[in-house]
Amino acid sequence: MAGRPRKKAAGSKKVKPSGPAPCAVLWGLDPSVEKGATVRAVLKEMGVVARTALPERLGDPAGAFARLPGFRPAVMPYAGSTPAVGEFVLLCGLSDAQVNEFLARSREAGCVVGPKALLTKANRAWPLARLMEAVAAEHAQMGS
Repeated sequence: MAGRPRKKAAGSKKVKPSGPAPCAVLWGLDPSVEKGATVRAVLKEMGVVARTALPERLGDPAGAFARLPGFRPAVMPYAGSTPAVGEFVLLCGLSDAQVNEFLARSREAGCVVGPKALLTKANRAWPLARLMEAVAAEHAQMGS
C-alpha cells in the first residue's frame, strides 16, 4: 500500500530525557592529583558526569554548569578574585539516595571533599564563585 505511513515497531518510540544528566561540578580537584582522580572515579562508577570549573567560568550561574534550560554561561570571562576555597563539589540533579551513595563511596575511597553543595532552585542563579564562598563560610561556622 503505497503512500501509507508505516507503523513503528513496538519499543521504538523516542523517549525524551526527563532533564539534564546528573553531574558534579568540581573545583580544586585536578584529575592529575590522586584525590581529584579518585573523586572522578567514584562519580564515573555512579554514572555521574564530572565537570571541572575553570577560573574564567566562576562568574557563570551554577545552573549553567548543570546545563539547565534557560541558564547560559556569563558573556564575559570571570575577572573577580579566586574564592579562598581549596576544593569544592556542586552536586546537580542527584537524588537523595545518589547523594548518600556519593558521600559513602567518597569516605570508603578516602577522598572526602570539604565544602559541598546541592544545586537548588534557590542557588542555581548564583555565580559559582559566590556559591562556593557562601558554602565555605557555612562550613567554617559549623566547624567553630
